[in-house]
Amino acid sequence: MAHTETTALRYASDPDPEQAEQVTSRLKISPPDCQLPLEQRGQEVLRLAQDAFAKTGTWVVFYREMLGSDGIVRQLYPTPEEMRFFEDSSEFAELQEMVAAMRSQDASKGDATEPERMITIRLPKSLHDSLRIEAEEMNLSINKLCISKLLQRIESRFIPIQQGRRRGRRPGPQGPRKLTVATLETHPQIGQQPLQ
Repeated sequence: MAHTETTALRYASDPDPEQAEQVTSRLKISPPDCQLPLEQRGQEVLRLAQDAFAKTGTWVVFYREMLGSDGIVRQLYPTPEEMRFFEDSSEFAELQEMVAAMRSQDASKGDATEPERMITIRLPKSLHDSLRIEAEEMNLSINKLCISKLLQRIESRFIPIQQGRRRGRRPGPQGPRKLTVATLETHPQIGQQPLQ
């Protein structure tokens, strides 16, 4: 029996596994005090954000450390309700201003500090035209404008209710497709009788 080696699926933009550790190295900032009362955690976020701000000039690294999926904010506000509480705070607004300031000064590409992902979305022409005009008015690329919009909090009242099942590809690398083998019993050739 032949031995087949399986490898984890990777995006095309991902670095070689040997280089992955150096690309995603973390900033050396102290861990957050997750035992603080909810009302005091915002100040803890800002204290650590100021430390992170001083240690990097790259907004992607700052975002990952502070607001990423396992960043400081997610550690201090692990539930959706706690996260909404933080997003309503002045500390959240200040953190967003720090990200915006870093984006203004950071001319580097995100792939220099971590791999990039690409999403494709379907837009009505009128919405695309509006984004193009807004980007031109702000002297931005559409990509930079859309990232700015994605970084902002959205309120649930502005999100439509999903009708039916979710469409489109799920995010992440896509696995191999299942191949179905056609047999003469299931797919007879044209002009032949199915096997009995």
